[in-house]
Amino acid sequence: MNKTLLLILCDFLLLTILSMWKMEEDAPASSAGAVEEDQDVSVSAMAMMEQDLLDTLTYSLEEEQTERSELAEDLAAKAAELARREEELAQRQNRIQNLEQNLTEAEKRERELAAARAALEEDTKNLEAQIATTQTEYRSVTQKLAETEQEALQNQAQSRLLQEELEQKLAEIAAKESALAKKNQELAATQQKVQELDVQVKMREQENTFLQESVSTLKGEVVAEREERQRLQEQSTVLAQGVSELAASSQDLRQELRSSFEINANQLFSDFKNNQIQADFSAVKLTRNRYVKTEDSTSTILVSDGTSFYALAHIDSLPFGLKTNPSTVRSVTLSLNRAGAQKKASQVQFLALDPRIVSISLTEAEAKRLGGKPYLTAIEPFKFAEAVLVNRQGDYYGEVEFKLDASTPGFVKMQTKIFSAIFGEFSPSTGDLVLSKTGELLGVMVNRRYCALVNNFVPISTLDLTQQLNTGELKETLEVLNGSLNGFPGPLQ
Repeated sequence: MNKTLLLILCDFLLLTILSMWKMEEDAPASSAGAVEEDQDVSVSAMAMMEQDLLDTLTYSLEEEQTERSELAEDLAAKAAELARREEELAQRQNRIQNLEQNLTEAEKRERELAAARAALEEDTKNLEAQIATTQTEYRSVTQKLAETEQEALQNQAQSRLLQEELEQKLAEIAAKESALAKKNQELAATQQKVQELDVQVKMREQENTFLQESVSTLKGEVVAEREERQRLQEQSTVLAQGVSELAASSQDLRQELRSSFEINANQLFSDFKNNQIQADFSAVKLTRNRYVKTEDSTSTILVSDGTSFYALAHIDSLPFGLKTNPSTVRSVTLSLNRAGAQKKASQVQFLALDPRIVSISLTEAEAKRLGGKPYLTAIEPFKFAEAVLVNRQGDYYGEVEFKLDASTPGFVKMQTKIFSAIFGEFSPSTGDLVLSKTGELLGVMVNRRYCALVNNFVPISTLDLTQQLNTGELKETLEVLNGSLNGFPGPLQ
């Protein structure tokens, strides 16, 4: 209810009270019948007053509802106006960006024209120097010609020889005069280009001046709009910061919970099948005095230590082994394939933690092109007493217990009894991948009983695959690998 209507109601009630009080004072004493009649009149008057009051209140309520409707419409109109202003502000900012970009391009063109102008001036100076040299040579030749004529007059016996030399000198003079005329033409053309560049530079300067004035004007208009918009966005910024902090806390909590729960073997194998990569090896070997091409393949995954990406395999998957005669291997190729994408490896590395584990290094772009989720190395490899083992071909899997062995640090001992998987029965074998129950890579089976825990990718040797294998290089690599393996405890060899 507005203040004006409230004042009217108060005045009305005050006048009513005063009139009733005055009527009671002026009224003479009356009989009981008169009193009852006066009471009826008073009741009627009160009823009429109440009815008037209700009508007034009803009118006030309707008027207030009308005012609220008008306020709501006004608010909607202001909201639409605000949206329109924000759109205009965005358009003006786009125009400013376009103008600034045009200004930058114009300045760049101006610098290029200035550089071209300087180069042409330098060429002009060089041509002038050449012309001066040619003129000096011409004067020198002319002087020599005069001396030759004088000698011809003095020595008639040598007139024929001098005449030939004179004709040769005249030809040289004509050639030099022709070259001088050509250089004069080039000088004139260069001066014409310099004049044209001067005109273009002046035009660019005028365009830059106009663009700078336009940008200054638009920036002045945008400042006011930006201040108004900034006041409206302050509360939204505070709310957005709160939401970001909440999202970060939720992400940390999800990561901590994920590492605390055990993932079942079916889920781990399903993830492996979705992310596996096919490593195809081929080699040309000298067998019985003829070259034979051999091929092999294995299933692997991408592994990451948080910064770099690798694909792992066992040396038994390569076309050569630790006992191979290096003189029989001529070339080796390796390619990683997944979902139509291919990466051809330029080299292979043998890890220091076990020389039988082969790693192929990839860049982040190459890993993204192959696709698939990179598996992280296990931070807590002994959190669960069981692991999931996947065979080299990626066809079978199963859960297997493992134990620590004090005599083989960096390795865990797997149980060797046959265990069941969804597709059949098999036991751990060389080259199988071992996944932790947390969904991370635990390691690679280096033989039938022991798994090497992969926690780093430091190489002990590297083999180049980009060219034909050098027998000495392969021999040296195999010697390094065998020497390193001979230092391992007996059960690991």
